[in-house]
Amino acid sequence: MDLVFKSKKPAFIKNFLKEHAIPLKLIAIEKNKFMIRVGKELKTKEDTIKKGDTLSITIQNEEIDEKIVPESHPLEILFEDEYLLIVNKPANTPMMISKTIQSNTLANWIAAYYQQIGFIGRIHYQNRVDKEVSGVVVVWKHRFIKYLMNQESQTPFRHEYQAILQGVLDQSVGCIDLPIKKSEDELAIREVSVEGEECQTEFRVIQKYLSHTHVKITNETGKTHQIRVHFAYFFAPIVGDLIYNKLAKKGEIGRASCRERV
Repeated sequence: MDLVFKSKKPAFIKNFLKEHAIPLKLIAIEKNKFMIRVGKELKTKEDTIKKGDTLSITIQNEEIDEKIVPESHPLEILFEDEYLLIVNKPANTPMMISKTIQSNTLANWIAAYYQQIGFIGRIHYQNRVDKEVSGVVVVWKHRFIKYLMNQESQTPFRHEYQAILQGVLDQSVGCIDLPIKKSEDELAIREVSVEGEECQTEFRVIQKYLSHTHVKITNETGKTHQIRVHFAYFFAPIVGDLIYNKLAKKGEIGRASCRERV
């Protein structure tokens, strides 16, 4: 990937890189030299550029992650261009392979799709969705693109969810502001604790039913199991949540049948 700029003012190259949020660690290196050119001439970060100079910067190419075995599976693609891929992840589908799960993950399917279209690169998730949950997943096609889009100068991503809760909330709008940490008894479980990391879950009720509540949730902090833990703490766990909802039954996928309105 080559980035090409037209300099608008004199500057040291290292300052130009900083101003444009281009870290040195992502720039390709050949024969111990960064691939930074002014015109056709290689330059160092200590060199300067003049107004009107054409600066070319080569970003490192990415190799395929051979640990992820491509598996052909239909993908629901919502949007795609040269920079990103947006897909709808089905429920009960893991995002990534692990020591215990090597197949039938979203990563396996995306790897097969990349292979099909002849794209060479790695999978860089912008957001993660729990295995049991369906939802939109943004995949950057290069780590540099992800880096750029997550700088403070860029518009931050806002994560929104919808869930059916087991119980009826008193409030129509609220924010759960409670710290969460890993359980000392079981590390895969999270719990509310004063020793945990700060996190906030904002919610707005869409519809109340006789024994359930349909809510829209915004979550800026994005801690593991945050939403599930927060609502379970107030005795309104998510329907189908086999970890934090003691009334959940295997086979439920978090979409309660709530036809009777309050």
